[in-house]
Amino acid sequence: MILAVQAQGKEIVTIEGLSNGDELHPVQEAFIEADAMQCGFCTPGFVMSMAAVYRDNPSASLEELKEGIAGHICRCGTYSQIFKAAELAQSRLGGK
Repeated sequence: MILAVQAQGKEIVTIEGLSNGDELHPVQEAFIEADAMQCGFCTPGFVMSMAAVYRDNPSASLEELKEGIAGHICRCGTYSQIFKAAELAQSRLGGK
């Protein structure tokens, strides 16, 4: 997490910009397939952080993924589905 001023001059990708037109990003698809959302409040943060982890390391371990999504809290407790989505997304992105 950074202050907005630290992002000045940088490219910023939002959850809407993660997809390619009508084609969802593999992480977005995996979240839908794994039913990894309840209220949806936390979902964009988890999706964006997970996409960034796998962008930087497609073979990230579960521990590395957990470190990468740290700071996001799911009040509905869908962590098991979130980690299932992580496995699905990683396989689609050419990871483990």
